Amino acid sequence: MFYRFVRFLVGWLLRLLYRVHIAGIENIPGSGGCIIASNHTSLMDPVILGVVEKRQIHFMAKAELFKIPLLNGVIRALGAFPVHRAEGDVTAIKHTIETISEGKLLCIFPQGTRCGGVPVRETADKLKSGIGLIAMRAESPVVPVLIKTKANKLHMFRRTDVIFGAVIKPDEFMSFEGRNKYKDTSKLIFDRICELEAS
Repeated sequence: MFYRFVRFLVGWLLRLLYRVHIAGIENIPGSGGCIIASNHTSLMDPVILGVVEKRQIHFMAKAELFKIPLLNGVIRALGAFPVHRAEGDVTAIKHTIETISEGKLLCIFPQGTRCGGVPVRETADKLKSGIGLIAMRAESPVVPVLIKTKANKLHMFRRTDVIFGAVIKPDEFMSFEGRNKYKDTSKLIFDRICELEAS
């Protein structure tokens, strides 16, 4: 009930302030575990994604975000949990895989950090292999998402498009082998996000 209340309250405010437009949201499965993989431009990205999808999305978010009083309460209510990136947080990775196995939606930002102000494809050097590891170990479908704004920066009263791409099925990456299999999976997912820039 609290989640629904927060989602409703924050949702209408975001749609007003950031003129949120949604496309392709039907690509998110109606049930079952799935990874939502999105580019990352601002602190508001988890909140925007959390309010546009009816199913609750759980988030792996960097621990520093939970130190911001107002944002901490909102993202926790919307399903976020902290990950200590610099420490190789094995507990958080296990939690993500369990979340997917329990049939829930999990959002991960492949870039691992905010990369606003430039086209998404130009942030390829920020790409992490973590999403590839989680997708392969959970054998999870992945829905690529692009949060598209002018100049790739979020501004109040300027249109924000949230574009959901076609599902990437596990058989598209489970055949990857060798020491770079997680990296290759991450790149596949990232490329599908970048393709949405032309939408």
